[in-house]
Amino acid sequence: MLAWFAYLQAAPGLVVVHLRDELGLSYAVGGLHIAAFAAGSMVAGGISATLERALGRRTLFWSAAVVMGAGAAGLTAGRVAAVTIGAVLVMGVGGGLLLATVQAALADHHGERRAVALAEANVAASLAYLALAGALSLTAALHAGWRVALLVALVIPPLVWWSNRALAIDAPPPPPDVVRGRLPRVFWTAAAVLFCVTAAEWCVTAWGATFVEDATRVSADVAVGLMAAYFGGVVVGRALGSRLARRTDPARLLALALAVTAVGFAVLWLATTSAEAVAGLSLLGLGLGNLFPMSVSVAVALAPGRAALASSRAVGVTASAVLLAPFTVGTLADATSLRAALGIVPVALVLAAVGLALVRRADVRAAG
Repeated sequence: MLAWFAYLQAAPGLVVVHLRDELGLSYAVGGLHIAAFAAGSMVAGGISATLERALGRRTLFWSAAVVMGAGAAGLTAGRVAAVTIGAVLVMGVGGGLLLATVQAALADHHGERRAVALAEANVAASLAYLALAGALSLTAALHAGWRVALLVALVIPPLVWWSNRALAIDAPPPPPDVVRGRLPRVFWTAAAVLFCVTAAEWCVTAWGATFVEDATRVSADVAVGLMAAYFGGVVVGRALGSRLARRTDPARLLALALAVTAVGFAVLWLATTSAEAVAGLSLLGLGLGNLFPMSVSVAVALAPGRAALASSRAVGVTASAVLLAPFTVGTLADATSLRAALGIVPVALVLAAVGLALVRRADVRAAG
């Protein structure tokens, strides 16, 4: 289900290039589709912990999938920007609730090995990104249209539910020694790191295909196809990260991923040919693929026994980054150029590195 979520989560960023052509949208209005998903996820991040207590984790899990699927169907049916943006907003609410529930369930079930679990789960998510790029390329080759690639995915939740209808998805009772109240201050420092890395990731996910189209003068369909290099890099990066997480501190892996991401962005930002773009996208995927799971792992580990609340707040933080970053890039691109607007990415990476250093310093002090 995390893979299914990721498939639909990435859809607005990849189909916006088609929506801009079909509906004559500006960069800013195209960015509103990404912002709408994020706005819905922000709402979900604020209510998921409360809904889980009221409905139970299992009911919330499957209800969230229904809401996200309904939004995806609305996106394919929309023929004006107001409808497509509204549909993506619904997708964001359902998707945010689903993501928060998945992350909390994995963290609770795997305990100290949550970093491995989250990394391995996100390998499945990255494979879904690659599957989406492939599905869009296939439907383009068959002249079936991008909507078919989204609609066929809607069969997944009923199949998964039917084959796992007896599976318990419950939240364990909190340990008796857990202190209730606010999350620790250092959690919010880690959340700031999560905000920055998510902003960097979604600037690339939302505008990567459009940037490649503009920079290399290829068609929209070819640009979307070249994004397979990025999603392929994400798959490889997360597969490596999941193995390394078994014996390496997630914070160290996060620092390494930030460095790889910076190199990849430099290559892509200067690209003028398809080959250069593919090289940059591949390196970007290799680094960016590990930023989110490792950042979540670091943040949730700072709130032991409160995985549901920490995961809920993490979803809200990431959603705010997705809301602000791609839309900001689109607005700046209308005023300057997309290449200049994407300068937000290295700034976000530097800020994430500073925040990570502060988290590490707090850990050292706590240990001392």
